[in-house]
Amino acid sequence: MVLPLSAVDSHRGQWPIAAVLALLMGGELVLMNGPGRAEALVWLLSVPPCIAAVASFKSRAFTIPVTVASIFLASFVIRLYSVNLPTLLSPLTVAETAACLVLTAVIVREEPRRAAMWSVGSLMAVSFFAAIVRDNWLSGRNYNEILGSLVLGFGAIGVGLYFRARDTESGRLIAAAVTDAQKEERIALARELHDVVAHHVTGMLVQAQAALEVSDDDPRAAHRLLPGIVRSGTEALGAMRRLVGTLRQGGEDVATTDLAADVISTVERTRELGFETRLRIDLPDEVPPELGRSVLRLVQESLTNVHKHAVSPTMIDVEISRTPGGALRVIIADDGRPHELNQGGYGLVGMRERVDLLGGLFSAGPRENGWQVLAELPLEGKK
Repeated sequence: MVLPLSAVDSHRGQWPIAAVLALLMGGELVLMNGPGRAEALVWLLSVPPCIAAVASFKSRAFTIPVTVASIFLASFVIRLYSVNLPTLLSPLTVAETAACLVLTAVIVREEPRRAAMWSVGSLMAVSFFAAIVRDNWLSGRNYNEILGSLVLGFGAIGVGLYFRARDTESGRLIAAAVTDAQKEERIALARELHDVVAHHVTGMLVQAQAALEVSDDDPRAAHRLLPGIVRSGTEALGAMRRLVGTLRQGGEDVATTDLAADVISTVERTRELGFETRLRIDLPDEVPPELGRSVLRLVQESLTNVHKHAVSPTMIDVEISRTPGGALRVIIADDGRPHELNQGGYGLVGMRERVDLLGGLFSAGPRENGWQVLAELPLEGKK
């Protein structure tokens, strides 16, 4: 659900470039001053490269073949009918030149090296072909246009390489941030589970000490304490199976032993902030403490994301219920529009990590109207 930085930048640049290409196309049409059939055909053949340049921000599967075919056909029409169209530092029309430059920069930035080399090579080859057919560059009388074309081409390649390097560095930073978020969530979960296990072991120790004190005088009383010790030990082992990572010093534990009360308190704080919130809770009689803390954390983090990232939500639904398969299902949904740059924050990474470590299922993403977080956590600690 996390959008790469390059994808975000691409969406930002797509429509301004489309507007510039449209202006260039319109300018060419004005300069033709009542074009004939041949001029109009050449102008129409320059439309597909411009569309391919804009579409390359999302998909580059067809852009190079379409551009090469259009320039190829336009070159034959220009040579056959001796069409004279405005050019600038290139044998191609101004719109075709701009479209090829955009395509070159985007392909060098986004595509693997081998694919980028073939694509850019194809554009250079068809441009050279157009230079021969349209302007007879082999005569050697167009040195300025040859030099200008080289400068423009290498400039577009340089721009693509710059953004490619920047995206690589940004990807490393994002990967490091995701790793840190996962590590923090594992450490927080480990600390919570450690506290739970310590609670069970303390209970076992107290019962064992009591049994030891009364064993000489009343062996039956000591025997009656054994099931409690076994039960506490079993619960402690179940929690320890989920214990991962290392323990973190410090931190504030906001969870209590009453999951329903904690969830209600969290929802009330959301209502105090002015968000209309519906709450439905159907909990089993006993919820393991480590599971209850994780459910509370999911609710808190999801509501925080709504506060930060949802645009104009009118209703938030929080539902915690039991599933027929023996799990707790947690659903937090809102009807606001998610902010594009924050649909996949590191809070989601932490929630997914927590649910995975507990053997559950997790999903988060846009729905028909709003955003939804869904998690299922097994009550018995089984996947």
